[in-house]
Amino acid sequence: MEIAINARVLNERKGGPYRYTINILRELSKIDRVNTYYILLYNDYQFDFEMPNNFNIIVKKTNSKVYFDYVYLPLFSKKHNIDIWFFPKNTFSPMIKGKKIPVFHDIVYFEKDLHFREFKFFDNLHHSIMIPINGKIADINIAVSEFTASRMKELLHIPEYKIKIIKEGVEEIFAVIKDKKKLNAVKEKLGLSMPFFFYSGSLSPRKNMLTVLQSFKKVEDTIPHMLYYTGGYSWLDNEVIAYIKNNNLESRVIKLGYVSDEDLVVLYNLADCYLYPSLYEGFGLPILEAQACGCPVITSTVSSCP
Repeated sequence: MEIAINARVLNERKGGPYRYTINILRELSKIDRVNTYYILLYNDYQFDFEMPNNFNIIVKKTNSKVYFDYVYLPLFSKKHNIDIWFFPKNTFSPMIKGKKIPVFHDIVYFEKDLHFREFKFFDNLHHSIMIPINGKIADINIAVSEFTASRMKELLHIPEYKIKIIKEGVEEIFAVIKDKKKLNAVKEKLGLSMPFFFYSGSLSPRKNMLTVLQSFKKVEDTIPHMLYYTGGYSWLDNEVIAYIKNNNLESRVIKLGYVSDEDLVVLYNLADCYLYPSLYEGFGLPILEAQACGCPVITSTVSSCP
């Protein structure tokens, strides 16, 4: 069987869909030596595991995701007799030939009062048009949680028989670390002060980071904790950064930037508590990652979080 995977999310090198995709490929490469795979990317990517001979890495260099998704992939599907297309994110061209299986990590674009602050205009327009179409023409839609599946049925009107719930899991790297030398090495490397609270992820409005900061401000004089958070910079960060500055929290709330998975595991292990009061999650994988590392979690009671 010929299987094509739109793996362009790997070129973005961040976020939940990236982690989901790289782990799908890693595990498939261990167990399948029969089917032929085409791993499609729009830029070079260095895998940290060996790909077997039945896995073909195809790179079509382009700066345009739109061209890659809506021109190149349909042309590729015409040229090759692909049996199954797998889309780790849920948009694809209806012109692609073969059975289609997209993954729905969430449908935040269709949640009232969330999506227009979260995404730029053309992102909203593109997804609001394509996602409902894709959900209906797909052969099977994978939902990562019962919550996401219920919202797909309610908001996108995708019939239940076209939805398969396959929950996410935690990688083996996320575990309790007993080696104090390893813990202390990362503590020194990142310049961590103990004790501390921890948050990882984007600062988009639905992540509710402002509430964390407001709560931290109220108790800062009564607790010794630092607050560390990870992630890159995006156009949505300004409100959070301004709050930190305007409330004189720069010495207590520290951004670590992007950290490796190995350092992330240590942060979970060292933190007194992981803070994740998100207003909307399709699954909420960081909650499980923190718990696997023995770190208590404070989260919200909405969407898939509780």
